[in-house]
Amino acid sequence: MNEPILITDMGEKITPETLSKSNVEKMSDDQIVELSRYLKLAMKQLGTPEKELKKRLDKQDNVSGITYDTSTTRGEIPENDVNKQAFFKKYGLDAFEIKSPKKLKEKFGSDIQEDLDKVEVYTPIKKINWG
Repeated sequence: MNEPILITDMGEKITPETLSKSNVEKMSDDQIVELSRYLKLAMKQLGTPEKELKKRLDKQDNVSGITYDTSTTRGEIPENDVNKQAFFKKYGLDAFEIKSPKKLKEKFGSDIQEDLDKVEVYTPIKKINWG
């Protein structure tokens, strides 16, 4: 299996094995500082190709067999005065600080679902389907 290898300007190879916890724990202070500096620089650059891919996927549905999968975030309850007052009035002080839908269901049971359906907001998200 081919694994990614980063090669520093000094010709040193950084492999996934190099980054394993056991290897990192064995490094000297100078080695860990140098590795951290290099990886910080590399991480900035590693996101560039994926940003470009997403930009191209936004323009077209398919880029060399890669597509977006769409899904939604878990429901969130907008924290506004109307929702706070409605939940406080019906469920009391425990629901005044609007919690996540999951926590509200745990606290008040499945009967709260009808009220959650009225206020929950789901945000669509795009994820790259690597095929």
